[in-house]
This record gives sequence, C-alpha cells and structure tokens, in this order.
Amino acid sequence: MLSDSGCKDPVLLEQVLKQYAADFASENVAARVVVHSLSLVGIGLFPVLDHLIFRTVHLKERANEFLGLGYERDLAAKVLEHKGHSVEVFRRGCAPAILVEHPHEKAGLDWIAHFGDKKPCAMALRVEDIEEAAFRLEKQGVSFIRPPAGKHGETLREIAVLPEVKDGKNAHYLVLVERHAGDQRFYAPDFWNHPQEKIL
Repeated sequence: MLSDSGCKDPVLLEQVLKQYAADFASENVAARVVVHSLSLVGIGLFPVLDHLIFRTVHLKERANEFLGLGYERDLAAKVLEHKGHSVEVFRRGCAPAILVEHPHEKAGLDWIAHFGDKKPCAMALRVEDIEEAAFRLEKQGVSFIRPPAGKHGETLREIAVLPEVKDGKNAHYLVLVERHAGDQRFYAPDFWNHPQEKIL
C-alpha cells in the first residue's frame, strides 16, 4: 500500500486535483455535460475522477510536482501501451492516479509545442458500464471514438470522447473507464489512435 509521504496535506492535494479537473472541464464540452449531470444529483466530478494524463518533455519536473503532493511512482503499474512514448504512473492512496507521458513521436511533441504541458491532455472518469454511460452521453450530443479498448465482460475497458479541436488540432480528450475486480491497469494514453491493433 502506498504511503501518504511527502505532502501531508490532503486538503491541498484535493484542491490541486480539483483545479486541474475544473480547468479541463472549462475547455471540454463533454466534460461540462458530465459535470452538469453529476451536479444535478449533488455528486460533483472529483469522486468519479479515475486518472489524469499529462504529456510533457520535462518528465522529471512533472514527476516532482506530484511526488511533492505525496504521490509515489508505481513501478509495478501495468500500462498497456504502444511504441512511441513512455508512461509513468503515480499513485497516492485513494486519490486519482496520475499518468505522465513522455512522447517521442512527432505528433506528441508537436502537441506539447502547441498546447504546452501544464494542463492535462486527458481526463478519465470512472463509470460502471461503458455502453450505458456512452448511450446516456450520446443522448446529450456527446460523440465517441469507436471501438472502445477492451471487450464486453473484460475487467478493464476504456472509451474516448471525440476530442476538442482548437486551432485545427486535437486538443484534449475525455475518457470513460470501466473497471472491475480491482483491475488497476491502464490503456495507453493514446489508445484511441490504435483501434485495429491488439493490445496485450
């Protein structure tokens, strides 16, 4: 079990993560739809936040930010990834996980050059059933990239919403994650770009 070493202030940690989520939602229409729906029942976004993904060429600097908030590198984390980038996973107790991606391919580097690395490039929300959640969101005008990663009945599945487009470029993605049986793995941060490849 991960300790709560480093930053001992859980209030500060929650404030930082909530701010990242709020900043993301302020620029992402699909995230705002979810926030509105959750607010109607008094839940809010934070309790369903599964993980945030940051893309950077300054891996050490971004890692130190989250280490300073009490996160620890999860060296045993399983990221079902593709060639072209490395991903580090950080965890702290029951807080949402942080994935820090260090891309090496041109598309990822161009994305960082255009959008910077201070805000999440993707935010993943935990849902009980991907099909049901996607169906409800599609009724509210949200469109998804298909097929999802993972098949029906598997313990880990993910699906991404069509990205926000800014300056003619795909800016950021909202992801829905369905987890069962304590599955703590992740699909690659760009799993939606590889729908025909088998992820082992």
